[in-house]
Amino acid sequence: MIARFPFCTCRAAARAAFLFALALLPAAAQIPARQGTNGLDGILPKTHAFVQQFAEDFSYLRYEEDVVQAKLKNNNNEKVAYQQERVFDSIVRMRFEEGKLRVDEQRTLEKWRHVESRPLLNTYGFCTLAMIFHPYYESSFRFSHAGDDVLQGRVLARVQFEHLAGTPTPVLYQMFGPDRPLEVRGTAWVDAATGEIYRIEATIAPAVSDMGVKMIRAAVEFQPILLQAETTPRVLPVSATIDLETPRQHWRNVHHFTDYRKYRVAMNMPGATQ
Repeated sequence: MIARFPFCTCRAAARAAFLFALALLPAAAQIPARQGTNGLDGILPKTHAFVQQFAEDFSYLRYEEDVVQAKLKNNNNEKVAYQQERVFDSIVRMRFEEGKLRVDEQRTLEKWRHVESRPLLNTYGFCTLAMIFHPYYESSFRFSHAGDDVLQGRVLARVQFEHLAGTPTPVLYQMFGPDRPLEVRGTAWVDAATGEIYRIEATIAPAVSDMGVKMIRAAVEFQPILLQAETTPRVLPVSATIDLETPRQHWRNVHHFTDYRKYRVAMNMPGATQ
């Protein structure tokens, strides 16, 4: 299946139930906002440039994606009622089409580690959540600097973002029928010197009419990865945790991205800021 951007579907019998909850990863140590800097004026241009390069680089990488899809118990959201695990060989293709940025994730199933016939949440494309910071979406979000954190041994700027209603968004979902846009807000942890993103946490709010969905939360972690025959690491996604919750049900999907390798030589991104 090919999906466009961070994407959610849920297989269910009658009325599909849905989502919430944040990735349970180590908390960052908060430190005060910097003084005497240009704040986002100095950070955002570097982050836009990093994500533009990330989009080009990621389009000629393939990787192994291990996905654990779990239905959690209602009385204890950390205990699993049932789950399945699948491993994919994955490729993401990014292109401009009719003036719009398109991102397609193509996955080939390599193996099942457990098969589950009961309803589970399907999530795709969250490795590209950084596209929120692509120049194409620059006018679609409100950004603010919320101080600095120590994360992964680095001092990183905490950049908050919020989607502006009525503008293009890279986050889509589907319950029944066509894909629909989602309003998203959250925080990215960014190296102010390089623009590299090391973590994104996002809260995604579906429309109130969408069958009792309370909230979707996603957390994507990035780390430097050294590819074969290269001497400089690239900052790439290594995990994504997505939680979806209704008043009565809770799903959690955990994606791990490993074994990055080059797939093709180059990728042209017409229309991207140079």
